[in-house]
Amino acid sequence: MFVNPFESPGRWFKANLHTHTTTSDGDTPVVGRCRQYREHGYQVIALTDHDKTNDVAAFCAEDFLVISGLETHPPCPGMGVYHFVCLDLPQDFHFVGEMDAQARIDAVKSAGGEVIIGHPYWCGMNVNHLLPLKGPFAVEVYNATCAKSGKGFSSVHWDDLIDAGRILPAVAVDDVHYGRDIFMGWTMIKAKELTTQAVMDALRAGCYYSSCGPEIVDARIEDGKLKVKCSPALEIHFLAQRACGETFYADGGEPLTYAECAVNPGWNYVRVEVIDAQFKHAWTNPFVLR
Repeated sequence: MFVNPFESPGRWFKANLHTHTTTSDGDTPVVGRCRQYREHGYQVIALTDHDKTNDVAAFCAEDFLVISGLETHPPCPGMGVYHFVCLDLPQDFHFVGEMDAQARIDAVKSAGGEVIIGHPYWCGMNVNHLLPLKGPFAVEVYNATCAKSGKGFSSVHWDDLIDAGRILPAVAVDDVHYGRDIFMGWTMIKAKELTTQAVMDALRAGCYYSSCGPEIVDARIEDGKLKVKCSPALEIHFLAQRACGETFYADGGEPLTYAECAVNPGWNYVRVEVIDAQFKHAWTNPFVLR
């Protein structure tokens, strides 16, 4: 892991990092969308309308941060288009002319922003489409809107990237447009303060975990073991490369709230996935072992 949030100073902030409004194809204006998330206990949202930014200054408060961004869709050779979720962009940001995928990533980073690879399973991508991309700082492991077509989870794509040596953290998001695709996936960020700089620094460091239900209370390596505490769960998975890892099951008994797994010296990484009684998931970012 880049930085373990459970061993880092700061406060937890609940975030949705993929949000649409009537600025593009959402069903709710910016002011209403911000109100929805704020009233539901979130402290951070990123507005990511399609190829359009929003002026977010009026919607930020001491206890609520709105980050300016957009979603863009450059061609993916042989497979339609990529969906890039771009964060922390100036309001006047725009792409110049016809830019391919790498040029758009480079332009976002030159403007001080960052790129998340959006819902690769729903897009029909595989690891060969994703590996050529240089510079994205996260991938969506869960997307609530894509779950409506049965393709909300992209954990296989994430593992394929990590197995190939592209160590990326992963976020869970709503990608809210309309209807039920809201308050279903979130990212718990550990940051020093509720400012764009501090939150973006935490995201760049991988200082967060993601969920669509369970809470991960603690996860750390001690005495050669990865030890995890969580809200009540049916399963706790420790996933390393290829067939490596270990799983613990409640097996009809008391729900699991703790598990530990010996860290094999042959593993390159290990990440944790928690599944609760409603089959909702939570994910740590990978602990990089070598």
